[in-house]
Amino acid sequence: MRKWLPVIVLIAVAICFPLIVRTAYFVQVLTLAGIYMVLALSYDMIVGQVGSLSLAHPAFFGVGAYTVALLVTETGVGVLPAFVAGAALAGLIAILVGIPSFRLHERSFAIGTLGLALVLQLVANNWMGLTNGPMCVYAIPALAFTLPGGVKFTTVSLTDAYYGILVVALGTFVLSFVVSSSRVGRAFHAIKENELLAEAQGVDALFYKMFAFTLGAAIAGVAGGYYATWLRVVCPALMGLPYTITLLIIVFIGGRGSLRGIALAAILCTILPEVLRISDSARLVIYGVLLLVFVLYIPGGLEGAIEGVNRLTTRRGGSPH
Repeated sequence: MRKWLPVIVLIAVAICFPLIVRTAYFVQVLTLAGIYMVLALSYDMIVGQVGSLSLAHPAFFGVGAYTVALLVTETGVGVLPAFVAGAALAGLIAILVGIPSFRLHERSFAIGTLGLALVLQLVANNWMGLTNGPMCVYAIPALAFTLPGGVKFTTVSLTDAYYGILVVALGTFVLSFVVSSSRVGRAFHAIKENELLAEAQGVDALFYKMFAFTLGAAIAGVAGGYYATWLRVVCPALMGLPYTITLLIIVFIGGRGSLRGIALAAILCTILPEVLRISDSARLVIYGVLLLVFVLYIPGGLEGAIEGVNRLTTRRGGSPH
């Protein structure tokens, strides 16, 4: 119970937040934090749990966003089928790229996935007839569907959009927990620790790497689709390197392979830049110093810090009976 107490408190605060704080700006920032949480948890499947450094995750995010945006604006396809198509296309691209890329050395794999992200961004930026290039895709309809019982849900309202991404984030968290706690998660851990030894024990490393890469890409596609229907505009910058760097920072600060640490880090890394806007001249310096502190003094990330506090509390309170 003590291990999951921060997560339970975080969920309770998240549910009550729009009811207590009615400032639209704060609700919007936390909605963005929810999208980053989904992205970071899906990114951790391949980077944290399997241990392969992929730099293509924002590309899958952008593929999902563009797929949903173009299907609903150009073809009239419903939003929910468009979400399925966005996730499927992102997963398909991951399969097509992953099969040859995972046969490379780890450094070559990272460079190859970075190349994929750059190529897809160039396509989005220059294929004017399809993506409208740097002029972006506008007027994307909001997510809207009818829940069981006849209740209608839409992301037109900022509060509804917030609760919508909260449900998606919780679903992603639960899915990640189920995967990491299962036989699949144990295979991930074995590959991360020693791939050659894992294969000697009968673990199909390529299969499990592909599974993590494809599932993470599909979830990123869903996050991209939600982003498109929330902000209602999609631009090529979604696939840019800054998003990759942000995801790497979130996973590092949270602690690789740690679900609760990454969830907390996604919120922290979304809110902190907004708080530091009070001092634009020193914002990047302060942010850099805080990252340096984590590198030097908290190498295990937030997960390591939480575990340290738990051990200290246990020692002071005596051994549990």
